[in-house]
Amino acid sequence: MAEQKIQMIPTAKLDFDPDNPRFYRMKDAHDIQAIIEKMLDVENLPDLMRSIGQNGYFASEPLVVIKALGENYTVVEGNRRLAAVKLLNKELLPPKRRTNSIAEIMAGVIVTPPIKLPCLVFASQREILQGLGYRHITGIQDWDSLSKAKYLVELRDALYSQLPRVEQLRSMANSIGSSLASVAQLLTGLALYEKAENCGFFGLPINATDIGFSYITTALNYRTICAWLGLESRTDMDMLNLNEENLRHMFAWMFSKDQQGWTILGETRNLRVMAAVVASPEAIKALIDTGRLDEAYLYTEGSQAALEQAMGEADQKLRVVWNMLLRKQPITQGHLSQAEGLFEVARLIRNSLREKLED
Repeated sequence: MAEQKIQMIPTAKLDFDPDNPRFYRMKDAHDIQAIIEKMLDVENLPDLMRSIGQNGYFASEPLVVIKALGENYTVVEGNRRLAAVKLLNKELLPPKRRTNSIAEIMAGVIVTPPIKLPCLVFASQREILQGLGYRHITGIQDWDSLSKAKYLVELRDALYSQLPRVEQLRSMANSIGSSLASVAQLLTGLALYEKAENCGFFGLPINATDIGFSYITTALNYRTICAWLGLESRTDMDMLNLNEENLRHMFAWMFSKDQQGWTILGETRNLRVMAAVVASPEAIKALIDTGRLDEAYLYTEGSQAALEQAMGEADQKLRVVWNMLLRKQPITQGHLSQAEGLFEVARLIRNSLREKLED
């Protein structure tokens, strides 16, 4: 960012930036109370309030602002610090459910909260976008991957919209110290996210806060997942052949939770398994039918191999039961009922195999 003279501006004239990339998931990003609540919950705002309340506000950390309508300014960089100060100087009231915890912080304040803050004033957001990219993507205050992707869109639209596609990507990559492919992959992930969001997440029981955006971008590292989604590669931002039904399945497997709070995918390391599953029509059908990734994975080597492995695992477990009975374990009528059920299933399997072999 260019050299700017620091100005002291009253906090009453400083407004939050609802278009800040860190608020991108929020449908009510223009609601100040919603912004405050989000920062209290996930942005370590209470710790920052304690620090300022004990040590004061460091003038070496000016806010970055742009002139808004009238006498006010929009804070492009420093919304969290602004929130901390506005709560400390009681310009803003805390959300009701956080009243007690904020009161405890206020009780420990030993430095008079400021009513003016040091600011670097710019004429437009265009002037400061590249500086923000350095700080939040390659610098010391890391944004999450969704915020990074949203920032890249703002950077592209503000500075590079007139350039050809490849030059846009190269310019963005140079601005943030990244590779062209990495930038394109982030933007492809954002395009998938926005498609799902615009479709109301396909009616699935999920919302924006349930989405781990890094799951989407990491999934794009697997060629089979890209092909299954109808993408030419992990950098196919245009998504001309996107398979929306498969995108719905992906969001369901990644982000829909059961009553215990578990998703079908689980951890990102299981994306390797999902990549194998989506390469097999049989495995995909098994996953849709059962909702069990581990079971669907058995079909990735073909149904015959899956059958052999499943029968082998059943045999091992039944032998464990037999060994336990040999040790004179306490038994109940319920155990006998379960054994009779197992016998009936085994009999059906045997008869089915006989019939198939005779045919």
